[in-house]
Amino acid sequence: GGFVPLFHPILDHVHPHPKTKNQKKERAAALTQAQQEFGSVPHSFVFHRGRIGRNVRQLMMDLRKVMEPYTARALKV
Repeated sequence: GGFVPLFHPILDHVHPHPKTKNQKKERAAALTQAQQEFGSVPHSFVFHRGRIGRNVRQLMMDLRKVMEPYTARALKV
């Protein structure tokens, strides 16, 4: 379980031609490997404590973007 990104630049690449059996096996193996690696990489949260102004809020959003895909984009309280 855990957080799964909506888009992965390497795994979501679309091939214009149909796959052979071997390519399908390789892709399945690569996907499994990537999911295991993703789960083992540390994940993070970026959030503020206390009252903050507009500039700190923007900094917080920018930090979340920089740390993607290993950080949560939007946190609900």
